[in-house]
Amino acid sequence: MIKKTFKEILGIDDDDYKIIEMIEKNPDITHSKIAQEIEKSQPAVGARIIKLERKGLLKKQVGFNIKKVDIKVAIVFVSTKDVETIVHKIENCPFVNHAFKISGEFNLLCFVAASDLQTIEKLVDLCFRKDPNVINVKTNILIDSVHDFVIPIDFQIEKFDYYSNICGPDCVLNVNLPKYKFTKVEEKEEN
Repeated sequence: MIKKTFKEILGIDDDDYKIIEMIEKNPDITHSKIAQEIEKSQPAVGARIIKLERKGLLKKQVGFNIKKVDIKVAIVFVSTKDVETIVHKIENCPFVNHAFKISGEFNLLCFVAASDLQTIEKLVDLCFRKDPNVINVKTNILIDSVHDFVIPIDFQIEKFDYYSNICGPDCVLNVNLPKYKFTKVEEKEEN
């Protein structure tokens, strides 16, 4: 069996490879500096970066580096009867920063972030443990990150009511939300 290189798998050449490496090491590096290193023009580097972004090989993520801020993060493993049902439930949840379908004993892995552990515990109970579709839940609390790890934070989590049975106004568990919103339009009669 011939093992493919990352360049072959990703469909990139040596210059693209170097560009990705340089941006990974220093996301603020200028196109001019990259151009100087790989001996290409600055516009050529800019075009390559755009191409890599369009292919999904370069992505910028804005968020908090959990190595630098005091945000609590839980790694939640979920075993479900129907993974798509749970994915639909959490796909817009402001507390779930990343979710992955996985194989093995558990079929879903979620990163859940909040300002305190009590909120995480409440969310795990609401979203997973109380769901009849969930077979098993295992929660691990992240103690420290060895490397920089950026997670997006939705500031809607600050509005979480610990005593509520939903995580926010857009929570799929919020059965009090109307299915459709109608607006009354009044027409003025012209005289």
